[in-house]
Amino acid sequence: MAAEEINVEMNIDAEDQRTMFDKSKIIARRRMPTLELIHERFSRAVRLTLFNMIRAPIEVQMHLPVVKSYQKFVDEFPERTNINIVGIRPLRGVGCWIVDPGVVYIAIDNMFGGEGRLAPRLNLREYTATELRIIRRLVDAFLNEYEKAWKSVYEIKFDFMRQETNFGFAKITSPGEMVLHSKFTIEINGRPGDIDLCIPFWVLEPVKSILYNNMQGFATEPDQHWTDLLNDQVHEAPVTAVAVLARKQMLLREVASLSVGDIIPIEISDPVTVYVDGLPVIKGQYGTKDGRYSVKVGTIQHPAEFLKSPLESARLGPSMMRSAEKGELYEQLPEDAKSHPEIPAPMAAGDTISTIADGLVPADAP
Repeated sequence: MAAEEINVEMNIDAEDQRTMFDKSKIIARRRMPTLELIHERFSRAVRLTLFNMIRAPIEVQMHLPVVKSYQKFVDEFPERTNINIVGIRPLRGVGCWIVDPGVVYIAIDNMFGGEGRLAPRLNLREYTATELRIIRRLVDAFLNEYEKAWKSVYEIKFDFMRQETNFGFAKITSPGEMVLHSKFTIEINGRPGDIDLCIPFWVLEPVKSILYNNMQGFATEPDQHWTDLLNDQVHEAPVTAVAVLARKQMLLREVASLSVGDIIPIEISDPVTVYVDGLPVIKGQYGTKDGRYSVKVGTIQHPAEFLKSPLESARLGPSMMRSAEKGELYEQLPEDAKSHPEIPAPMAAGDTISTIADGLVPADAP
Protein backbone atom coordinates (compact mmCIF):
# COMPACT_ATOMS: atom_id res chain seq x y z
CA MET A 1 0.00 0.00 0.00
CA ALA A 2 2.82 2.41 0.84
CA ALA A 3 4.49 1.67 -2.48
CA GLU A 4 1.29 2.40 -4.36
CA GLU A 5 0.87 5.75 -2.55
CA ILE A 6 4.44 6.68 -3.42
CA ASN A 7 3.84 5.80 -7.06
CA VAL A 8 0.73 7.98 -7.13
CA GLU A 9 2.64 10.92 -5.66
CA MET A 10 5.44 10.44 -8.19
CA ASN A 11 2.93 10.40 -11.06
CA ILE A 12 1.35 13.63 -9.83
CA ASP A 13 4.72 15.32 -9.58
CA ALA A 14 5.63 14.26 -13.11
CA GLU A 15 2.30 15.56 -14.41
CA ASP A 16 2.85 18.89 -12.68
CA GLN A 17 6.30 19.13 -14.20
CA ARG A 18 4.98 18.44 -17.70
CA THR A 19 2.23 21.03 -17.19
CA MET A 20 4.71 23.66 -16.02
CA PHE A 21 6.98 22.89 -18.96
CA ASP A 22 4.09 23.32 -21.39
CA LYS A 23 3.12 26.62 -19.77
CA SER A 24 6.67 27.88 -20.14
CA LYS A 25 6.62 27.06 -23.85
CA ILE A 26 3.30 28.89 -24.23
CA ILE A 27 4.63 31.95 -22.38
CA ALA A 28 7.74 32.03 -24.55
CA ARG A 29 5.64 32.03 -27.74
CA ARG A 30 3.13 34.72 -26.75
CA ARG A 31 3.65 38.32 -27.75
CA MET A 32 3.21 41.24 -25.35
CA PRO A 33 1.63 44.14 -27.28
CA THR A 34 1.71 46.61 -24.39
CA LEU A 35 5.37 45.95 -23.64
CA GLU A 36 6.22 46.42 -27.31
CA LEU A 37 4.53 49.83 -27.27
CA ILE A 38 6.46 50.73 -24.12
CA HIS A 39 9.73 49.73 -25.76
CA GLU A 40 8.92 51.71 -28.92
CA ARG A 41 8.37 54.79 -26.79
CA PHE A 42 11.60 54.11 -24.89
CA SER A 43 13.56 53.75 -28.15
CA ARG A 44 12.41 57.13 -29.42
CA ALA A 45 13.08 58.91 -26.13
CA VAL A 46 16.49 57.39 -25.42
CA ARG A 47 17.69 58.30 -28.91
CA LEU A 48 17.21 62.00 -28.15
CA THR A 49 18.73 61.63 -24.69
CA LEU A 50 21.86 59.94 -26.00
CA PHE A 51 22.19 62.46 -28.82
CA ASN A 52 22.18 65.33 -26.31
CA MET A 53 24.78 63.46 -24.24
CA ILE A 54 27.13 62.21 -26.97
CA ARG A 55 26.46 64.69 -29.79
CA ALA A 56 26.70 62.12 -32.55
CA PRO A 57 24.21 60.55 -35.01
CA ILE A 58 22.33 57.86 -33.09
CA GLU A 59 19.73 55.28 -34.08
CA VAL A 60 17.97 52.93 -31.67
CA GLN A 61 16.37 49.69 -32.84
CA MET A 62 14.00 47.73 -30.64
CA HIS A 63 13.92 43.93 -30.71
CA LEU A 64 10.88 41.94 -29.67
CA PRO A 65 11.04 40.88 -26.00
CA VAL A 66 11.75 37.19 -25.47
CA VAL A 67 10.96 34.90 -22.55
CA LYS A 68 13.71 32.32 -21.91
CA SER A 69 15.48 30.60 -19.06
CA TYR A 70 18.01 32.60 -17.07
CA GLN A 71 20.73 30.07 -17.88
CA LYS A 72 20.11 30.50 -21.62
CA PHE A 73 20.27 34.26 -21.18
CA VAL A 74 23.60 34.06 -19.35
CA ASP A 75 25.10 31.77 -22.00
CA GLU A 76 24.64 34.49 -24.65
CA PHE A 77 27.27 36.76 -23.02
CA PRO A 78 31.03 36.46 -22.54
CA GLU A 79 32.50 35.49 -19.21
CA ARG A 80 33.30 39.10 -18.34
CA THR A 81 30.78 41.80 -19.19
CA ASN A 82 29.28 44.95 -17.68
CA ILE A 83 26.28 44.05 -15.51
CA ASN A 84 24.28 46.76 -13.72
CA ILE A 85 22.00 45.39 -10.98
CA VAL A 86 18.85 47.43 -10.34
CA GLY A 87 15.97 47.12 -7.91
CA ILE A 88 12.42 47.44 -9.21
CA ARG A 89 9.81 49.22 -7.11
CA PRO A 90 7.01 48.50 -6.20
CA LEU A 91 7.61 45.07 -7.74
CA ARG A 92 9.60 42.63 -5.64
CA GLY A 93 12.88 41.51 -7.12
CA VAL A 94 15.81 42.81 -9.11
CA GLY A 95 16.81 43.02 -12.76
CA CYS A 96 19.95 43.89 -14.68
CA TRP A 97 21.02 46.12 -17.57
CA ILE A 98 23.95 44.94 -19.66
CA VAL A 99 25.86 47.49 -21.75
CA ASP A 100 27.84 46.22 -24.74
CA PRO A 101 31.52 47.33 -24.65
CA GLY A 102 31.05 48.64 -28.19
CA VAL A 103 28.48 51.18 -26.94
CA VAL A 104 30.77 52.17 -24.07
CA TYR A 105 33.94 52.75 -26.10
CA ILE A 106 32.24 54.52 -29.01
CA ALA A 107 30.34 56.78 -26.59
CA ILE A 108 33.55 57.60 -24.72
CA ASP A 109 35.39 58.31 -27.98
CA ASN A 110 32.71 60.81 -29.06
CA MET A 111 32.39 62.42 -25.64
CA PHE A 112 36.14 63.11 -25.53
CA GLY A 113 36.37 64.69 -28.96
CA GLY A 114 36.70 61.67 -31.24
CA GLU A 115 34.50 60.88 -34.20
CA GLY A 116 33.92 57.20 -33.55
CA ARG A 117 35.54 56.09 -36.80
CA LEU A 118 37.99 53.61 -35.30
CA ALA A 119 36.67 50.18 -34.36
CA PRO A 120 36.78 49.69 -30.56
CA ARG A 121 39.13 47.12 -29.07
CA LEU A 122 36.77 44.76 -27.32
CA ASN A 123 39.23 43.00 -25.08
CA LEU A 124 38.38 41.47 -21.70
CA ARG A 125 40.11 44.03 -19.51
CA GLU A 126 38.87 45.85 -16.45
CA TYR A 127 37.08 49.15 -16.98
CA THR A 128 38.85 52.23 -15.67
CA ALA A 129 37.25 54.55 -13.11
CA THR A 130 36.42 57.09 -15.85
CA GLU A 131 34.81 54.42 -18.02
CA LEU A 132 32.74 53.19 -15.07
CA ARG A 133 31.48 56.72 -14.39
CA ILE A 134 30.44 57.14 -18.03
CA ILE A 135 28.73 53.75 -17.98
CA ARG A 136 26.85 54.88 -14.90
CA ARG A 137 25.71 58.02 -16.73
CA LEU A 138 24.47 55.91 -19.63
CA VAL A 139 22.65 53.51 -17.32
CA ASP A 140 21.02 56.38 -15.43
CA ALA A 141 19.76 57.75 -18.76
CA PHE A 142 18.35 54.33 -19.68
CA LEU A 143 16.61 53.99 -16.31
CA ASN A 144 15.12 57.47 -16.45
CA GLU A 145 13.67 57.04 -19.95
CA TYR A 146 12.45 53.51 -19.24
CA GLU A 147 10.55 54.72 -16.19
CA LYS A 148 8.91 57.45 -18.30
CA ALA A 149 7.95 54.91 -20.97
CA TRP A 150 6.16 52.84 -18.31
CA LYS A 151 4.50 55.80 -16.59
CA SER A 152 1.15 55.76 -18.43
CA VAL A 153 0.81 52.00 -17.88
CA TYR A 154 2.27 51.29 -14.45
CA GLU A 155 4.42 53.34 -12.09
CA ILE A 156 7.78 51.62 -11.66
CA LYS A 157 11.07 52.94 -10.31
CA PHE A 158 14.58 51.56 -10.79
CA ASP A 159 17.11 51.82 -7.98
CA PHE A 160 20.71 51.36 -9.07
CA MET A 161 22.39 48.88 -6.72
CA ARG A 162 25.83 47.92 -8.03
CA GLN A 163 27.97 46.97 -11.03
CA GLU A 164 29.39 43.51 -11.65
CA THR A 165 31.57 41.96 -14.33
CA ASN A 166 30.73 38.29 -13.73
CA PHE A 167 27.35 36.58 -13.70
CA GLY A 168 28.58 34.43 -10.83
CA PHE A 169 28.31 37.52 -8.59
CA ALA A 170 25.19 38.92 -10.28
CA LYS A 171 22.74 36.08 -9.84
CA ILE A 172 19.35 37.77 -10.05
CA THR A 173 17.43 34.47 -10.08
CA SER A 174 18.01 30.73 -10.30
CA PRO A 175 19.27 29.25 -13.63
CA GLY A 176 16.02 27.40 -14.35
CA GLU A 177 13.71 30.41 -13.83
CA MET A 178 12.14 32.13 -16.83
CA VAL A 179 13.26 35.70 -17.48
CA LEU A 180 12.13 38.48 -19.82
CA HIS A 181 14.98 39.48 -22.14
CA SER A 182 14.65 42.85 -23.92
CA LYS A 183 17.33 43.91 -26.39
CA PHE A 184 17.95 47.32 -27.96
CA THR A 185 20.56 47.95 -30.66
CA ILE A 186 22.19 51.39 -30.56
CA GLU A 187 24.09 52.70 -33.59
CA ILE A 188 26.53 55.55 -32.88
CA ASN A 189 28.09 56.95 -36.06
CA GLY A 190 26.98 53.78 -37.84
CA ARG A 191 28.67 51.40 -35.34
CA PRO A 192 26.14 49.14 -33.58
CA GLY A 193 26.13 47.91 -30.01
CA ASP A 194 23.51 46.35 -27.76
CA ILE A 195 21.99 47.09 -24.39
CA ASP A 196 20.07 44.25 -22.75
CA LEU A 197 17.48 44.28 -19.99
CA CYS A 198 16.78 41.10 -18.03
CA ILE A 199 13.93 40.83 -15.50
CA PRO A 200 12.82 37.56 -13.87
CA PHE A 201 9.38 36.72 -15.16
CA TRP A 202 8.00 36.11 -11.67
CA VAL A 203 8.85 39.73 -10.80
CA LEU A 204 6.41 40.87 -13.50
CA GLU A 205 3.58 38.68 -12.19
CA PRO A 206 1.53 41.66 -10.85
CA VAL A 207 1.57 43.35 -14.28
CA LYS A 208 1.49 40.25 -16.48
CA SER A 209 -2.13 40.80 -17.52
CA ILE A 210 -1.29 44.35 -18.61
CA LEU A 211 1.65 43.23 -20.73
CA TYR A 212 -0.40 40.70 -22.65
CA ASN A 213 -3.31 43.09 -23.14
CA ASN A 214 -3.79 44.64 -26.57
CA MET A 215 -4.18 48.05 -24.90
CA GLN A 216 -6.18 49.67 -27.70
CA GLY A 217 -6.64 52.71 -25.48
CA PHE A 218 -2.93 53.03 -24.77
CA ALA A 219 -2.26 56.74 -24.28
CA THR A 220 0.81 57.55 -26.32
CA GLU A 221 2.81 60.70 -25.73
CA PRO A 222 3.81 62.83 -28.71
CA ASP A 223 7.38 62.75 -29.92
CA GLN A 224 8.55 66.24 -28.94
CA HIS A 225 11.31 66.29 -31.56
CA TRP A 226 8.92 65.66 -34.45
CA THR A 227 6.27 67.92 -32.90
CA ASP A 228 8.69 70.85 -32.81
CA LEU A 229 9.99 70.09 -36.31
CA LEU A 230 6.46 69.91 -37.75
CA ASN A 231 5.50 73.11 -35.95
CA ASP A 232 8.49 74.95 -37.45
CA GLN A 233 7.79 73.69 -40.96
CA VAL A 234 4.10 74.62 -40.76
CA HIS A 235 5.00 78.15 -39.69
CA GLU A 236 7.40 78.46 -42.64
CA ALA A 237 4.85 77.22 -45.20
CA PRO A 238 3.97 79.96 -47.75
CA VAL A 239 0.33 81.08 -48.02
CA THR A 240 -1.47 83.49 -50.33
CA ALA A 241 -3.18 86.56 -48.87
CA VAL A 242 -5.79 88.42 -50.98
CA ALA A 243 -7.45 91.63 -49.78
CA VAL A 244 -10.84 92.10 -51.46
CA LEU A 245 -11.29 95.84 -51.83
CA ALA A 246 -14.62 95.73 -53.64
CA ARG A 247 -16.79 93.44 -55.74
CA LYS A 248 -19.43 93.95 -58.35
CA GLN A 249 -22.09 91.45 -59.38
CA MET A 250 -22.98 91.56 -63.04
CA LEU A 251 -24.90 89.49 -65.53
CA LEU A 252 -22.91 87.71 -68.17
CA ARG A 253 -24.52 89.79 -70.95
CA GLU A 254 -23.37 92.96 -69.15
CA VAL A 255 -19.82 91.68 -69.06
CA ALA A 256 -20.00 90.67 -72.72
CA SER A 257 -21.17 94.16 -73.67
CA LEU A 258 -18.18 95.91 -72.04
CA SER A 259 -15.60 97.56 -74.24
CA VAL A 260 -12.21 99.16 -73.67
CA GLY A 261 -12.55 102.38 -71.69
CA ASP A 262 -15.84 101.53 -69.99
CA ILE A 263 -16.04 102.18 -66.26
CA ILE A 264 -17.53 99.70 -63.81
CA PRO A 265 -18.90 101.51 -60.74
CA ILE A 266 -17.99 99.82 -57.47
CA GLU A 267 -18.46 100.46 -53.77
CA ILE A 268 -15.47 100.15 -51.44
CA SER A 269 -16.02 97.56 -48.74
CA ASP A 270 -15.57 98.73 -45.17
CA PRO A 271 -13.99 96.94 -43.47
CA VAL A 272 -11.84 95.17 -46.06
CA THR A 273 -11.67 91.36 -45.79
CA VAL A 274 -8.29 89.68 -46.28
CA TYR A 275 -8.47 86.04 -47.38
CA VAL A 276 -5.49 83.90 -46.30
CA ASP A 277 -5.28 80.82 -48.50
CA GLY A 278 -8.98 81.15 -49.19
CA LEU A 279 -10.18 81.75 -45.61
CA PRO A 280 -11.50 85.16 -44.44
CA VAL A 281 -9.02 85.59 -41.60
CA ILE A 282 -8.39 89.35 -41.33
CA LYS A 283 -10.65 92.41 -41.39
CA GLY A 284 -9.21 95.92 -41.55
CA GLN A 285 -9.23 99.36 -43.16
CA TYR A 286 -7.92 100.10 -46.63
CA GLY A 287 -5.26 102.75 -47.09
CA THR A 288 -1.69 103.42 -48.22
CA LYS A 289 1.69 103.19 -46.49
CA ASP A 290 5.09 104.02 -47.93
CA GLY A 291 3.54 104.43 -51.36
CA ARG A 292 1.88 101.01 -51.32
CA TYR A 293 -1.75 100.00 -51.02
CA SER A 294 -2.22 98.51 -47.57
CA VAL A 295 -4.74 97.12 -45.14
CA LYS A 296 -4.59 98.09 -41.48
CA VAL A 297 -5.40 94.97 -39.47
CA GLY A 298 -8.46 95.42 -37.28
CA THR A 299 -9.51 91.92 -36.23
CA ILE A 300 -8.01 88.47 -36.76
CA GLN A 301 -9.86 85.18 -36.68
CA HIS A 302 -7.62 82.21 -35.90
CA PRO A 303 -7.70 79.58 -38.70
CA ALA A 304 -8.50 76.90 -36.10
CA GLU A 305 -11.94 78.50 -35.65
CA PHE A 306 -12.89 77.40 -39.16
CA LEU A 307 -12.48 73.75 -38.15
CA LYS A 308 -15.24 74.02 -35.55
CA SER A 309 -18.02 74.55 -38.11
CA PRO A 310 -18.46 73.88 -41.84
CA LEU A 311 -17.12 76.55 -44.13
CA GLU A 312 -19.89 78.71 -45.52
CA SER A 313 -18.80 79.72 -49.01
CA ALA A 314 -15.69 81.39 -47.63
CA ARG A 315 -13.01 79.95 -49.88
CA LEU A 316 -11.19 81.73 -52.68
CA GLY A 317 -8.63 80.81 -55.27
CA PRO A 318 -8.30 77.94 -57.75
CA SER A 319 -6.80 75.60 -55.13
CA MET A 320 -10.14 75.51 -53.35
CA MET A 321 -12.28 75.17 -56.50
CA ARG A 322 -12.57 71.40 -56.40
CA SER A 323 -15.15 69.66 -58.52
CA ALA A 324 -17.07 68.58 -55.43
CA GLU A 325 -17.51 72.23 -54.48
CA LYS A 326 -18.57 73.56 -57.87
CA GLY A 327 -22.21 74.57 -57.87
CA GLU A 328 -22.25 74.86 -54.06
CA LEU A 329 -20.06 77.92 -53.53
CA TYR A 330 -21.67 80.00 -56.26
CA GLU A 331 -24.89 81.96 -56.19
CA GLN A 332 -27.39 80.98 -58.86
CA LEU A 333 -29.10 83.49 -61.15
CA PRO A 334 -32.75 84.40 -60.53
CA GLU A 335 -35.31 82.47 -62.52
CA ASP A 336 -36.24 85.50 -64.65
CA ALA A 337 -32.62 86.06 -65.64
CA LYS A 338 -32.21 82.41 -66.61
CA SER A 339 -35.15 82.63 -68.96
CA HIS A 340 -33.88 85.79 -70.74
CA PRO A 341 -33.33 85.00 -74.46
CA GLU A 342 -30.14 87.10 -74.72
CA ILE A 343 -28.27 85.18 -72.00
CA PRO A 344 -25.85 82.65 -73.50
CA ALA A 345 -25.39 79.11 -72.20
CA PRO A 346 -24.40 79.01 -68.49
CA MET A 347 -20.69 78.83 -67.57
CA ALA A 348 -19.26 75.67 -66.11
CA ALA A 349 -18.30 77.29 -62.79
CA GLY A 350 -21.74 78.91 -62.22
CA ASP A 351 -24.24 81.33 -63.60
CA THR A 352 -23.00 84.56 -62.03
CA ILE A 353 -19.57 86.09 -61.41
CA SER A 354 -18.11 88.84 -59.30
CA THR A 355 -15.23 91.00 -60.38
CA ILE A 356 -12.38 92.37 -58.33
CA ALA A 357 -9.16 94.01 -59.34
CA ASP A 358 -7.16 90.79 -59.72
CA GLY A 359 -9.61 88.13 -60.79
CA LEU A 360 -12.93 86.35 -60.22
CA VAL A 361 -14.32 85.30 -56.85
CA PRO A 362 -17.49 83.51 -55.70
CA ALA A 363 -20.41 85.92 -55.59
CA ASP A 364 -21.68 84.68 -52.24
CA ALA A 365 -18.31 84.98 -50.47
CA PRO A 366 -18.57 87.45 -47.58
